[in-house]
Amino acid sequence: MKELYNINDEGKPKSIIIDGTLHKKFKIYCKGRSMKIGALIEDLIRLYLTIPKEVQKSIDEHKEKLE
Repeated sequence: MKELYNINDEGKPKSIIIDGTLHKKFKIYCKGRSMKIGALIEDLIRLYLTIPKEVQKSIDEHKEKLE
């Protein structure tokens, strides 16, 4: 399994689920908009459980744009 450490943060793991750099960017994004990370994640999970095909399609389209 890929080790998830962020060199800029003293080598401490930020998350065992997602990449440390991605976690840091998301944390800064949420903080700048006075949003709670946990609440946003709960909303995203609920959305995925409600309309999984549409959400997965959006994810796949986004990944294709990044390639």
